[in-house]
Amino acid sequence: MKPALSLLGKRQQSLLTALLHHRKGLTIGELSDLLTISRNAVNQHLNHLSSNGFIQSSLQESTGGRPGKLYTLTTNGLELFQRRYSFLAKLLLSWINNTGEHELDACLTELGTNMANELEHRMTQHTSRNAKLQEAVTIMCELGYDSHLDQVTDDYSEIVANNCIFQELAQQHQEFCQLDLNFLAKLLKADIEHTECIVKEGKYCRFKITNIRSESE
Repeated sequence: MKPALSLLGKRQQSLLTALLHHRKGLTIGELSDLLTISRNAVNQHLNHLSSNGFIQSSLQESTGGRPGKLYTLTTNGLELFQRRYSFLAKLLLSWINNTGEHELDACLTELGTNMANELEHRMTQHTSRNAKLQEAVTIMCELGYDSHLDQVTDDYSEIVANNCIFQELAQQHQEFCQLDLNFLAKLLKADIEHTECIVKEGKYCRFKITNIRSESE
């Protein structure tokens, strides 16, 4: 079994998180600046993480000088973040094994609704639209998503997740995206559109949120 993220040193956790936030990759110099540590220290951490299969390197496109290396997360590196919520993944796997493909979508929709109902009391403590959105992001982070709110206009916002806690399952069964969509729709009482998906070769999972309705609607 791969080691959990929490078993790595704090610097290595910070380095992996920086790469999670910069999916196109970072150079040693950029990592040194972000983490405020020396390039030699970055090199040592990269060597350790690379030997464990969590990161990979590729040559940066040349801009006229000597090409440098870009470092990115591997699939195993991404799974360090996804495994924070592995117990639910195991539950869902048991559902798949006992459920036909035709029934899977309905099961995941129901599970999303049940999850939202369990957390509804937290949403009712907030009255403003922004407060509800921030609470939804907090809940997603607690579930294992590395997510943040991207406010675009007064009527349109996005929740952006840097990881997908169901990535391994969703690559085999894309119906798993329905769980997230229904969960957020019921939690926020809003219309949700999945505008970018990691499983479909996106860099992030983006959820467009419109028409947040009041409790009375």
